[in-house]
Amino acid sequence: MSGNPVRFVGEAMAGVVQAVDDVQRIIGRPPVVVGGLAVMCRLTQPYRATTDLDVVDRLRGDPPQLQVLRAAPGVDLAEPAAVLLPTRFGSVKVDVLEVRQIELDEPSDDPGDRLHASAHAWAYETATPVEIRVDLLEGATVGAVTPVAEPGPLVAMKLQAVMNRGAAKQGTDLQDIVRLVLDPGIRDVVLDQTNACPQQMKEDVSVHADLWLVRRRTTSLRWIHDTGGSDLTLDDLDLAAELLLDACVG
Repeated sequence: MSGNPVRFVGEAMAGVVQAVDDVQRIIGRPPVVVGGLAVMCRLTQPYRATTDLDVVDRLRGDPPQLQVLRAAPGVDLAEPAAVLLPTRFGSVKVDVLEVRQIELDEPSDDPGDRLHASAHAWAYETATPVEIRVDLLEGATVGAVTPVAEPGPLVAMKLQAVMNRGAAKQGTDLQDIVRLVLDPGIRDVVLDQTNACPQQMKEDVSVHADLWLVRRRTTSLRWIHDTGGSDLTLDDLDLAAELLLDACVG
């Protein structure tokens, strides 16, 4: 692990960071974090809080993480593949995103299903350790060290996720994508990682980027504005689309 800790201030993120530490204790190893917490860790200017925790399990012979979590004392089941984990800051929903090897060895004909498996596997394989700290107002600190998905895989996962979400989640997913691509501190990382991924994945990323950032750009911008992203414009979506689509070539 290198670099300074990622720091947040206030209790808004305390529960989800505490959940990272609790999940590690329950499953016996650091979870690979994706989703909103990973995005906020990677952005140079985090723009929102997140109260849910998303982790990836590659199902490589160890007991499935979802099964282990659901057997833990005090944990409540949540559907379709999640638990409600009690923390000292309240209950936190932990979604476990499972990737089976057969999904990679025998990929789906559907670009969405195919990208879901390949992007989550990519995130798992390339995640790097991050120290996450939340400084509470009374002076205490909540922290965890765990692998966090890299920016390129996060964009790929978010592009695929938009299709199957409610409008509020679609708006935050699209905001995450645009902000990751345009963030001056990580833009080159996003684009270089996307350009270096396998050709089939680049084609699937391109399909989804064209759908949400080109063909449905006005709808996407409305969802973004409805979820607090009023500073983003059609020009921002156009630039994000251009950069991503160019990175998918070659």
